[in-house]
Amino acid sequence: MGLNQLTSSELMRLGERIKSVLKLVLTELSPHVHSINSMTQFLSYHRSNSQRIFNAQKSTDGHQVLCALPGVKAFEEFIDKSKPYISTVTYEKLSKAHLLYAQAIACHATSHADLKRQLDAMHTKHAPSKSDNRAQVYYAAKSLLGFSVEHVCCSYILSVNQTNPNFLQEVAMISKLGISRTQEAAPFVQFYSHPHPSDFNKPALITHASRIIPNEFSMGIVERYSSSGLYDAYSSYSVSNSGMVFDDIPNNDTTDATFIFNNPDELVNPLTHSSQCTSTSISIKNPAKKLTLLVFVDKKINATSNVKVGCYHGNQKVDEGKLNAADMWTERLPDFPQLQVVSLESPQNYITEHPELAEKIGFLLNYSELDDTHFACYAMEVEFPIWSSTYRIYFEHSE
Repeated sequence: MGLNQLTSSELMRLGERIKSVLKLVLTELSPHVHSINSMTQFLSYHRSNSQRIFNAQKSTDGHQVLCALPGVKAFEEFIDKSKPYISTVTYEKLSKAHLLYAQAIACHATSHADLKRQLDAMHTKHAPSKSDNRAQVYYAAKSLLGFSVEHVCCSYILSVNQTNPNFLQEVAMISKLGISRTQEAAPFVQFYSHPHPSDFNKPALITHASRIIPNEFSMGIVERYSSSGLYDAYSSYSVSNSGMVFDDIPNNDTTDATFIFNNPDELVNPLTHSSQCTSTSISIKNPAKKLTLLVFVDKKINATSNVKVGCYHGNQKVDEGKLNAADMWTERLPDFPQLQVVSLESPQNYITEHPELAEKIGFLLNYSELDDTHFACYAMEVEFPIWSSTYRIYFEHSE
C-alpha cells in the first residue's frame, strides 16, 4: 500500500528528532568517540552498527536518518552501552527516540528493512524534483508580481538579555541581495515583527563603529552591505503592518538591502520561563532564488533543546511563551522542501566553507559585542524557497 503524505511527514520529523539526539550523544561521548573505529572500540559495539550511527547523524533529512539507523535491537544496544557516558537528560531523550522509532516500524512496516524499502520507493516515484517545482513557482510569481530577489540571507543571534534575564536578546541581520522590480510592481517594503516604536522617525544608519543598545528595540540599515542611496530612498513606514517603505534608487537596476534588528523583549528566556518552543523564522514576501538562514543560539539554551526545521503557510503570529511546536503541524506544508540543518561545534566551520558570509557574520557579532565561541550554530539553505511561505529554525525545550 505504501506510505501516505501524512505518515511521510511524521516519519520525516521523527528522523530529524533522532538525528538531533544522536548529535547530542556524540558530543557528550567526545573525545573518546570521534570516528567509527573509536566508537567500536570504546563502546565494544559492532563496527557495522557504529557506521550506521555515524551515517544517521550525518544524513541530510529525516527519511535518510531512519534508513541509515541500525535495527531496533541494535539501536537499543547502542543506548545501553552509551548510558554510563552521557547525561541523564540525554539518555532519556535517546530512550524516547528509540521508543518512537520502534513504534513507527511496528505501525508502518513489517521490519526496519521494509520501512527502508517503502521510503526508497516513495522518493524514487516523485518527478519532477521538488527543486524544479519550487523553481516553477518562483518564475511564475516573479512574472505575476514584477518583483524578485536573488538571495535572502538571514542571521539570528539568540543570547540571554543581560539587563533582563527573563528575555532573550535577539539580534537579526536580514540581507536581501539583487532586488529587482518593474515600475508597475509594489514598492520594496521591509517588514518586522516587533510592535512599532512610538518615537520612530526613520531607520538608523549602522556603520562598523555602531554598537548595540541592549535593552532597546532598534532597526537600522547596514551601510556597507546596502546599495548606495538606500538610506535616502527610505520613504515611510506603516504602523498597521510594521513595514518600512523604500522608493527606487535612481539609475539602479537592482538593489541590495541589509538591515539589523535588535529585539530585547520579544522572546522569553526558556531557561527561566516555561516556554516550550523558541522560534526564528523568515517569511518569503517576494519571490527569491535562494534562502540562507543561520541561527546562533547560546550553548546553555542549545544544551536543553532539540532543533527542528519546517516550512509553513504564511506567517502565523503566536503570543510569546505560548508557541508549541506540536500545534504548528496544521500550517506545515505537506510537500515541504528538503531542509538541511547543520549543527556546528564552532560557527567558524560554516564560515570557512562560505567565505561570502564571513564578513557579514563578523560584522553582526561585532555590533552585538558577542563572542562566537559562546554559541552553537545551525544553518538552512534552500534553493527557490516557496513564495508566501515561512521557513523556521526552532528549538523545542526540555520540560
